[in-house]
Amino acid sequence: MILNLLNFCYRKLLPLIIICLANTDLQAQIHPENASTKSKLTFDQNTDLTIYENLGFFRKFKNTLTFYNNKLEMSFSGNLVEQGLANSFISPDLQLQAELELTYKLRDNLSINSFGKYITNSLNNDGNGQTRYNPLFEQSEIGLEVKTELQKNIQLEVGDKILLDNNNLNLKSPMRVYTRLLKKF
Repeated sequence: MILNLLNFCYRKLLPLIIICLANTDLQAQIHPENASTKSKLTFDQNTDLTIYENLGFFRKFKNTLTFYNNKLEMSFSGNLVEQGLANSFISPDLQLQAELELTYKLRDNLSINSFGKYITNSLNNDGNGQTRYNPLFEQSEIGLEVKTELQKNIQLEVGDKILLDNNNLNLKSPMRVYTRLLKKF
C-alpha cells in the first residue's frame, strides 16, 4: 500500500507540483545587509525553450537554488523537462531532471565548471524516450568545462562530458569533447 502511494506521488503529483512552481515568477535572495563576506543564496524559477528547426525541441521548467561565495558558485535544480521530435506521432516526453553544478572563477573572465544531470525515463510514454542518447537534447550526463569571455558578449566553452544510461548509470560511455561559441544579444 505504501509503495502504491509513493508510486502515485512520484508519477502524478510531483510533475504537477513542479509545473505549478515553474509557472510562478518568483525570485528570493537571502543576504544579510551587514555581511562582510560576498556570499548569498538565491532561489530562481524560469523556463528555458530550445527549438531545433525540423528536428525537435525541449523545454525546461527550472527551480534553482544557488549559493555564491566569493569565487565559488554551487547550484541545484529540480526541473520538469518536455522534449520531443518534430515529425513524431508520439506526444512529447515529460521527464523529471535533477542538476548539480559547481563553478569556480579563476579570473573575472575565466572559470572552471563541473556538472552532473540525471533525467528520468519518460513519465508519459511508457518509459520509452524519443530523444535517448541524442546529444542535442537533455540527457543524464556528467562533465567538466572551461568557460572564458573573449569579448564583452562573446563566450567560449571547451569541455568534455559523458552521457549516462538511466538504467544502470555506468561510466563506460564514450567521452564527448565539445566546443561552444556563444554570442549574447
